[in-house]
Amino acid sequence: MEIKLAECCGNCEHHVNGQLCSVQEIVTSENQVCNAYEFRAVLHRDSDCLKCSKFQTDNCAHPKKASEGMLCTVWNPRVAS
Repeated sequence: MEIKLAECCGNCEHHVNGQLCSVQEIVTSENQVCNAYEFRAVLHRDSDCLKCSKFQTDNCAHPKKASEGMLCTVWNPRVAS
């Protein structure tokens, strides 16, 4: 079984203050879904370059600085296949 991040309002950067969608301009719940979904990157201590899917690729925003322990705003989780 593959586990994926749910593309719902609770994980979307358009879901403001946990209740309002800034795109649809309506009150939403964390479990609703729409086509305007955009992943909300949330940084924490364990979200460093070594766990980023962009690390050591052409998509890395900071290839010369990227290293263990560094955090940035374009961090994407590394998905196990």
